[in-house]
Amino acid sequence: MSQDVFGEFSAASLAGTDQEVEFIKAALNLPACSKILDLYCGYGRHAIELAKSGYEVTGVDNTADFLSIAKQKAAELEVSIDFCQCDMRDIHFYHHFDAVINMFAAFGYFNDDENSAVMGAISRSLKSKGLFLIDLLNREWMQKNNLNRYWRHPNGESVVSTKVEIYEGLAMMKRQLINQVTGQKMETDFQLRTYSLAEMTELLSLHHLEIEKVYGAFDGRTYDEDTPRMIILARKTNE
Repeated sequence: MSQDVFGEFSAASLAGTDQEVEFIKAALNLPACSKILDLYCGYGRHAIELAKSGYEVTGVDNTADFLSIAKQKAAELEVSIDFCQCDMRDIHFYHHFDAVINMFAAFGYFNDDENSAVMGAISRSLKSKGLFLIDLLNREWMQKNNLNRYWRHPNGESVVSTKVEIYEGLAMMKRQLINQVTGQKMETDFQLRTYSLAEMTELLSLHHLEIEKVYGAFDGRTYDEDTPRMIILARKTNE
């Protein structure tokens, strides 16, 4: 879901699959054949490229259409990936993965208790000393920048307007799609729990995950309040 909802913001847009995957590989620094869970893998952009690089990849997403595309692309490229349709609240892996990645604001869909439970499930899925790489939008950056967008489809028939407000840690988005030929309107409301670095540090620590480094973008720059992303690398500690 996050790839559709927040991917349109230009300052936080796709860096490009190649750059993103190179960043993931460098940040994790794992040997080939390591087991990686791509949690909410979407269309499989990262999962497929990681599998091509020799990693044993499992891709989980809750959207059947995304997984159908991912499976088709993986088959065309002749890479083996275990794709699974599952809500992230229902994952049940135990000490199985060398790393878990969660990319493109794919965390924070639920209330605080449920989000914490998801983090617990992620921690349980990791082997001892396993790594967790999570890519979040930077709340401080979001609060200082205008995230409202207006976009016209190239066919000229449809326009999309998006309005985003940050209130008490929630990013509340209202999207309106208007077909200018038929006059039909479709509105979608969506909210995402956003976190400060201090809040993420506390949440990760609660589930035996210790932050090792925080990045501000896929080019590896250091995180600060003016970077659009907050990409956290954490390691599982002894439980």
